[in-house]
Amino acid sequence: MAPRRRNLRDVQNPLPTTQAELDALLNQRIADAIAQHEANRGNRNDGPRVQPPPVAQNPANGCTYKQFLDCKPLNFDGTGGAVAFVRWTEKMDSVIRMSNCTPNQTVLYVSGMFMAEALSWWNLQVQILGDAAAYAIMWDRLKEMMREKYCSRAELQMLETEFGI
Repeated sequence: MAPRRRNLRDVQNPLPTTQAELDALLNQRIADAIAQHEANRGNRNDGPRVQPPPVAQNPANGCTYKQFLDCKPLNFDGTGGAVAFVRWTEKMDSVIRMSNCTPNQTVLYVSGMFMAEALSWWNLQVQILGDAAAYAIMWDRLKEMMREKYCSRAELQMLETEFGI
């Protein structure tokens, strides 16, 4: 078979070979498209101009909820006692590290894993504290609140004795 003939476009715009090059190319094309759209709008006044949300690829920016879910977090329904709670928090600690969530994103994303009784408990906390205060809680504080709710003292003492936690 004869080698593929390269055209002028291939030489001028080679295809990206790494994920970083592809990401950079996509970000540039998106920025170009937005700039072109804004230029085409001209001076028309058809509503406020909305900035697109920042792309969260830099660990300093945190992660998206999809990236968080891609790390396979477990749901929590409030059953299973202290053992289930400890296992769930260990898994969530791992997911938070892997996904590069910022402290401000952590409780928002983690609370998306609540089901059944745990979801009802969380919704009550949000009602009592208010949205802003509830989602501003740090992850360690949320774990303390949940430990008080879902783990009896006897269970915790047994786990401490048995596993040295």
